[in-house]
Amino acid sequence: MEATAISEMADWLEDHVDDIVGKNTALDTDKIYALLDALKVLPRPVATYLEMTQEKYYEDGSSHDLDLDGGKALVGEVHDRLMVNHVDGTLPENQIRFTYNHEDVYQDGYAPRRDCQILMYALEVLGAVAGVHGFDLFADNVKSDAVVSIALSAKTLADWQQQTATV
Repeated sequence: MEATAISEMADWLEDHVDDIVGKNTALDTDKIYALLDALKVLPRPVATYLEMTQEKYYEDGSSHDLDLDGGKALVGEVHDRLMVNHVDGTLPENQIRFTYNHEDVYQDGYAPRRDCQILMYALEVLGAVAGVHGFDLFADNVKSDAVVSIALSAKTLADWQQQTATV
């Protein structure tokens, strides 16, 4: 995968956010999942985590940052988002730190534009690193819950689009 692929997807999202939220352009979750899998943060494909129970994910893969109820509900139903919002450090020395914040896209009912912006911004931050350093630094520096959260935003947005969709 090209080092620019993540930034290109973030740019595409930025250019199409109105069409995505207007249900005129379908969000391709497979492309986003492929980008997330290329980060090599998770040992299994990211889509498999969305179908896990929250309890299993908490025990077997979570970085314990997402708000999970730990029950039988699926990870794909989580309302919390762990947004990648910043990176700093020294790339030549392979020392980077990502920072995160929690976002609730269901505070006043589902907010698809907000979820799309969370997705776009996370990919912009990750894409900045990939564009300079490739994919090598992600596995040791990005939290698993952040990767799952990006996939969760994509899945939730795509599912929402399918509800009386015009795409």
